Amino acid sequence: MKKAFRILKNRPMISIVISRDSVCAGDDCEAPHEKTIKIHSFVDPEDLARESSSGYLPDVSGVGHSWICVLNDVKIAEIKTTGIRPLVRMIEFVENNRIHFKYKSSRY
Repeated sequence: MKKAFRILKNRPMISIVISRDSVCAGDDCEAPHEKTIKIHSFVDPEDLARESSSGYLPDVSGVGHSWICVLNDVKIAEIKTTGIRPLVRMIEFVENNRIHFKYKSSRY
């Protein structure tokens, strides 16, 4: 199925408060990096993780690190430099939705 057809433009727009972990000591001064976005209410976890993280997550040097996208205390996807891996099949929204991106540093 083409990507254009996976995004249902008639899905209602919702407001989501997003936040992320800091990735270094200098990044802590701006914590909790919180902002509110308006986004289509995607039911596919990969699409929601991609759209909500686009332009928001910082570039981190190195390899092996990832971000866990947590919607309303439920881990829905893992974001790596190689792609996005869904952790659930469907998403459920509540009245006040929050996404937090948990940083997983690489391990050597």
